[in-house]
Amino acid sequence: MVTLNCTLKLAKRLPYSMVDLTLPTTNTLGDWCANSFNLGRYPFVLITNERTLLSVVVPLKDSVTFWPRFIVSLELLLHTIGLSQTVIQRELQEYRQVQLTRQTNRHTLGSMNDFVYQVRARFEIDVAPSLQNIIYELSEMPSGALNYGNPREAVRDFLLAAAPKK
Repeated sequence: MVTLNCTLKLAKRLPYSMVDLTLPTTNTLGDWCANSFNLGRYPFVLITNERTLLSVVVPLKDSVTFWPRFIVSLELLLHTIGLSQTVIQRELQEYRQVQLTRQTNRHTLGSMNDFVYQVRARFEIDVAPSLQNIIYELSEMPSGALNYGNPREAVRDFLLAAAPKK
């Protein structure tokens, strides 16, 4: 079970009901935070992990399927940063159930604003940027919230520390 904390702006655009009382999150990375933003006239969702600031951007054109598309993009990102299929599948099996709330984390939202500026800048610089490349670049951005480490390193540390010892 995963908790996705949505901003009010995003919650209004989603066809899902929000819960007030959440069940405990069962995945290793913990809660995620989501906000919508536009690139020109096209809506996107930025979904950021609250512990590691790992971020995924997905188009919001079909709001009903944004969660499955997020999981696919997250899996590709986790492969790209060098995690094993076993570690990735152990984490993603908990993502089948999601509960949406409006209880956003202000600390995470501040970092997300920085990420949105980076995504917009990348789209202005590159005529046809790959969304997956942009997502990977976000995972490499140093963050003061992570003591100037990057989300990629933080995710590797969390997921590898949680891996069963042989």
